[in-house]
Amino acid sequence: MSAPNRTVKPQVPARVILTAVLIGVIVVGFILAAIWQSSRGITEARMTGVIVSKEFQPYPAPEREITLNRSGTITAQTSEGQYLIAVDVPQGDGSKKTYNVWLNDKLRYDAVKVGDSFDVGPFLIPSK
Repeated sequence: MSAPNRTVKPQVPARVILTAVLIGVIVVGFILAAIWQSSRGITEARMTGVIVSKEFQPYPAPEREITLNRSGTITAQTSEGQYLIAVDVPQGDGSKKTYNVWLNDKLRYDAVKVGDSFDVGPFLIPSK
């Protein structure tokens, strides 16, 4: 006669299970908080204002501009000068700062008018 097959079930203490669940909740909470904080900074950095002036500064002679994109492609174009717009952006304290924005091409420059709303983005420096 053979011995009956016995199944051994290890006992995991409830404290270990509770600790594992608590650590999992804390890690997931930390990840969600980090995602929320990182997206909040971008939202606060967005600056929209009103175009107050447009200016074209011609070069003495047309220049050839060569651009290397992030994907590694190279583009070249001839430019007659710099297309500059000034945008007044309201600040949190009620004052306004003027930001100078250089546009790459004449089509975009011609598409905007003084008095239009314009998003200057989070990376431009105010003019002095």
